[in-house]
Amino acid sequence: MIPYGRHHIDEDDVQAVAEVMRGELITQGPQAAAFERLVADYVGARYAVSVANGTAALHLACLALGLGPGDTVLTTPNTFLASANCALYVGARPAFSDIDPETLNLGLQALRDAFRTQAGIKAVIPVHFAGLPCDMAAISEIARANGASVIEDACHALGAHYADGSRVGNCRYADMCTFSFHPVKLIAAGEGGMVTTNDESLYRKLLLLRNHGMTKVPSDFVEETQGFEQGEPNPWYYEMQALGLNYRMTDIQCALAISQFKKLDRFLSRRLEIARRYDAAFEGMEAIVLPQQRDRERSAHHLYITRMDFRRIGLTRGQMMLALRERGIGSQVHYIPVPYQPYYRQKGLAQGSWPHAEHYYREALTIPLYFGMSDANVATVITGVTDLVSGAQRRALSASG
Repeated sequence: MIPYGRHHIDEDDVQAVAEVMRGELITQGPQAAAFERLVADYVGARYAVSVANGTAALHLACLALGLGPGDTVLTTPNTFLASANCALYVGARPAFSDIDPETLNLGLQALRDAFRTQAGIKAVIPVHFAGLPCDMAAISEIARANGASVIEDACHALGAHYADGSRVGNCRYADMCTFSFHPVKLIAAGEGGMVTTNDESLYRKLLLLRNHGMTKVPSDFVEETQGFEQGEPNPWYYEMQALGLNYRMTDIQCALAISQFKKLDRFLSRRLEIARRYDAAFEGMEAIVLPQQRDRERSAHHLYITRMDFRRIGLTRGQMMLALRERGIGSQVHYIPVPYQPYYRQKGLAQGSWPHAEHYYREALTIPLYFGMSDANVATVITGVTDLVSGAQRRALSASG
């Protein structure tokens, strides 16, 4: 089976993890700081904070901004659950703004309309869907004009570039930016995440909140009588100054991520190559629309997204996916709109409010794209998709004639 996505681990990665496991510290050691510096330098941000996963990154970003009850956090319906759930974790209200049908990212006019029609929007979480960056210059301008903060969800987009050529994550257009290192993402750490920022105050809050709200830094101590003796800090002393969480990333994970990071350019290059092969193969097929083609050079290509006219093909999406599976080809749907989920529907979110996202969902099908795909794997996918699409159409024409 060729899955829709998977990690790539080589002997260098195994050795990097083994070295940490043979050492004295497998968590809270030097690897986390080294990984943070590597990511910050790569994306061009002042600070980076490693965390347990991408969801933790979003949660901590909301906490660091002080979002809570009475606040509304706006994001896209076309995303994974975490992009909206993070608002609920802090007691805020998640709301959704429709997508652009070409980029599949937040639509600018829909975002402007949301600020006009909804009160209390304190933050926007744009999602760089499938690895293609949003129009962050415009989104940032709209958000700032309305007094809202911006948290970029770049869990699909490590290595991608904004329209100005700079790397996603530099926080030129956002208060914070979040990344994920789940195995199907651009680099794998098993689990793991990162928050980047240029704001020192937010950076210090993130550090505190990821570690139980606890500090051992003497200059941060509040209780001088307990923290110091004759002007010197007590070596045993620590303070809990906020209600934090245990969201640390282990040295084992960071060692794997550092090793993976060295291969990031290769990973990105191969993903782009495969995407272009798909583009060429499916170009001109009337039943397949290929979104996000225009900005291939800027995308990280976490996913390869197609829009299928299943009615024209003559197969339901489920039938198409099962037929691909019989040919050894995995596929997936990214995503079921978050407001469609039972939990969110119980909150009174009605279908029909996000027409572009809902139309896209009815047509969406993700086909395999990952670094380890061989040319033969790519050819198998192309043949399987084209045969099913053209074959079903031929059968439908024959039956009608």
